[in-house]
Amino acid sequence: MAKLGFRFNSPTGAIERAMKRNLEVMAKAATGAMTQAATSIKKEGRSDIVSGGFSRRFANSFRTNVYPKTGASLGAAALVFDTVPYFDIFETGGRVAGKPMLWLPLPSAPKRIGRQRMTAELYIKSVGPLFTINRPGKAPLLAANVGVSARTGKVGKLTSAKLRRGASGGGAKQAVPLFVGVDDVTLKKRFNLRRITAAHAAKLGAYFAEKLKDELNGQ
Repeated sequence: MAKLGFRFNSPTGAIERAMKRNLEVMAKAATGAMTQAATSIKKEGRSDIVSGGFSRRFANSFRTNVYPKTGASLGAAALVFDTVPYFDIFETGGRVAGKPMLWLPLPSAPKRIGRQRMTAELYIKSVGPLFTINRPGKAPLLAANVGVSARTGKVGKLTSAKLRRGASGGGAKQAVPLFVGVDDVTLKKRFNLRRITAAHAAKLGAYFAEKLKDELNGQ
């Protein structure tokens, strides 16, 4: 029997174009899967933080970024992070030691100065000086001089504006404790962001298959 030979001649560049289209479809699916995971992590994470007793503003410091920021890539990645320096202690729980002390706001002190949470350092920087009240056998206090009402002779409810007037204005004043000093505090675990992140990372394969199906059906 005579030998027969044959050859497939594809149009110039056809295979390369087909491969490129397939890679583009897979890249879009990979980036879509990563975006879905990141979006779910952020949504569930913020809800978990609020459930732990924190404000929505605090929860919004928990964020995710997907890369690349534009276009699509088979190597798509996500970064999960927060913008609050002490955020992680509420994920793990643990002891926080003072240097040498921690100054905690008393219930009578305003919760915030402007949009920032009240701290002794912020008070000194934004309002005015504080001075120490040492109490034998008890925790020390940090106090501020606050103006007394000329009508009632009392300080009344403390506000940021009243504290600023007391620090800079004249007239009668009264020492008002604002912070109590402690050596350390132990904080309990308040949210579960690592568990939420790991759960959605484990679903990336399923997210990719779903996105790939959508991309192929859309062609």
